[in-house]
Amino acid sequence: MITCAICAGHPPRFACRTCGSEEFLTGTHCGRCRLQARLDELIGPKGSAPIELTRLRVYLANAPMDPRSVVRWLRRPHVTETLRGMATGALPVDHSSLDQLQQRPATRYFRRLLIEAQMLPNIHVLQHELTLHVAAVAATLERPTGNKLRRFYRWDVLPKLHRRYRDRDRDLSNEAFIGQRGKLAAVVRFLTWMDARGLAVSDLDQRTLDHYIARVKTREPVEHFVRWATKTRLTGDLATNVRAARNTMSNVTEEELWRDIDLLLNGEDVELEVRVAGLFMLLYAQILGRAVSMTRDRVDATGAQVTVRFGVTPVVLDDRVGDIVRRHLSAAPRRGYAAGESSWLFEGLSPGAHMTAAYIRLRLTELGIRPRVSRETRMNLLSMRMPSAVVADVIGIGNHTADRRKSKAGGIWSNYPAVRR
Repeated sequence: MITCAICAGHPPRFACRTCGSEEFLTGTHCGRCRLQARLDELIGPKGSAPIELTRLRVYLANAPMDPRSVVRWLRRPHVTETLRGMATGALPVDHSSLDQLQQRPATRYFRRLLIEAQMLPNIHVLQHELTLHVAAVAATLERPTGNKLRRFYRWDVLPKLHRRYRDRDRDLSNEAFIGQRGKLAAVVRFLTWMDARGLAVSDLDQRTLDHYIARVKTREPVEHFVRWATKTRLTGDLATNVRAARNTMSNVTEEELWRDIDLLLNGEDVELEVRVAGLFMLLYAQILGRAVSMTRDRVDATGAQVTVRFGVTPVVLDDRVGDIVRRHLSAAPRRGYAAGESSWLFEGLSPGAHMTAAYIRLRLTELGIRPRVSRETRMNLLSMRMPSAVVADVIGIGNHTADRRKSKAGGIWSNYPAVRR
């Protein structure tokens, strides 16, 4: 067994010149002492820094990861310049300082870490970043065009996002964030195309719209923008194509569904988080995006049986599923950037964020499980065999959605005579 020289009863030959530790050595000093020196350089000695930066010092110093990694992260230019500016008063200690940086994944990680350290107030990071993205893109357009893009986002896109996410105290999912950026990019391409031809939105006519729509693949976002422009009287009455209803999704057989369930129940070589999230989907028709955003307080593993609240009424898990959930709850945390326990049931690698549904979906697909089709099959089976009110109450969907699902799955018999004729 490897041990340090002092524990082995020998005088240390290589030790930190400041504290004498032989752990995480980098030259003449250990990683922890180098971290303290780097923090002193950036935000000032202990007791002299603002209270917000003092919280960050404590947070980073107590991180259960290799302190040398923290030092390397603190040396990144955007981190160094921002923290030094906050410490000297050149930058305010709020989100506006990070808004000045290029909005990319590294900046998102930086912002989330400062929120997790209680240095900055909590906000919905992805929704905030989307708003900054729209402002940055609008600034690159002609002024009238940029103003219309801002108005479209402010009065049409943002209220819908607020109702779906903010009003439910949730941030955008990664999928929704990427999807909204893609839709806005399609609208920007349309507005840029019009600017290149010297056309204002008020000059748009049916022939020009049809000419553009016929030439592009991504049509729905452009038609959505045109409908908004027509409604707000920015342009004349224009006809747009109503999006056709989605084709009915194919289903797997019930035997295939149980085969996939057995694969996750017995797959000891599969990550626990993938098994738990996959079983929630296959057994209880949970959307992966909702499953990964569950918090630990929705699971009660204190009794003889494990219960989970997907909706209002807790669901008692099967013993085999419950054992896997218990193992997942007791597993070592994935994060290395902070001490303590996360409130997320499926903890992500980014500070304060849960695991992404895309990762779970990718791993399930690699195992031969088709998430969307499998979830649709389970939803249909539940709708056929249980009253819609029970389905809504147990798995956490609306009553109207449950009724519609039951009708779609053939779980009602009121139309049987008409069908038979």
